[in-house]
Amino acid sequence: MAAIMESRRGRTLAILGGVTLLCVVVAVGAVYQRSASLAPQFQARALFPDLTAQLEGLSEIEVASKTGTIHLRQTDGRWVVVERDSYPADAGQVRNAGTGLAGLQIIEAKTARPELLNLIGLGAPPAGDATQMKLTGAGGMVVADVLIGQTQGTPDALGRTSMYVRKTNEDQSWLARGYLVPQAAIAAWLDKAALVIARDRVKGAVVDPAEGPSYTLTRDSKEAPDFRMTDLPRGRELSFEGSPSGVAGSVVGFVYEDVVKADQIDFTNAAQSVFNTFDGLNITIRVANRGMERWATVSADATNPMVQAEADSINARNRGWAYRIDEFKANQIVATRETLLKPPDG
Repeated sequence: MAAIMESRRGRTLAILGGVTLLCVVVAVGAVYQRSASLAPQFQARALFPDLTAQLEGLSEIEVASKTGTIHLRQTDGRWVVVERDSYPADAGQVRNAGTGLAGLQIIEAKTARPELLNLIGLGAPPAGDATQMKLTGAGGMVVADVLIGQTQGTPDALGRTSMYVRKTNEDQSWLARGYLVPQAAIAAWLDKAALVIARDRVKGAVVDPAEGPSYTLTRDSKEAPDFRMTDLPRGRELSFEGSPSGVAGSVVGFVYEDVVKADQIDFTNAAQSVFNTFDGLNITIRVANRGMERWATVSADATNPMVQAEADSINARNRGWAYRIDEFKANQIVATRETLLKPPDG
């Protein structure tokens, strides 16, 4: 009987001990939660709180990286790329850089140890991997200067990207969030609207390639899906029905990767195509080689007074400039006749 009582007393003590331990754990948890709730929380805030109000007076953006330094400058009421002989800059890209930086919010403090900054892409260029953006406002005053490093994760539901940043004169780094997309490549800052032509306007083209005979492509109406070769050699056939369409339509979506003054490229005896529209606009694109690169010039004339102003605008925009285009586009614009035909029989 004594043994039974001793066993019951042991179980009771064990239960009481377990309950006591549980109460201690709950109490510790409550204290921790209370202390955590009372601890100061980091409040997201703008990296440059006053920048939005200063954007109207923005006069220059400097972008530096391992690949070099780019200066975007406002001159005579327009933005230009200094390193490209003041070629027009993409005003939208300039605007996005300003508003993106003004809207950038820091959401968490990160390392302030200089030896760790390189690990998150915040080493200053040209030795480090960061992209530096410096904005200059009215009176030559620097209104923002920041180093942008690695991104973290994927954009959130609002399309905002998280990235590591620090002010150029500080070691303290931050995790920031916003719509800023730093662009270190000069091609991203060039105004790409050198030539904009809708496909339904294009009637045809006269192609004078570097090799082989010239030839003419045309279509009878805007609704016709394909172009045809008017001077198809006797006994030859197109490689497929729509083969001329890629050449005649290559004036549409004219994109380029770089720009220089046209006198830096030798366009003597360059291949060319003259594209014509249904409303009387002729656009001449000449293509020349410089080493392994392909360069093009753009000019226009009008056979209809109604489009003379457009021709003048195209010439004013492109006169004196040469554009580096990719190999595929170059081969489309001045394709040889043979590339559009089936191999001859026999």
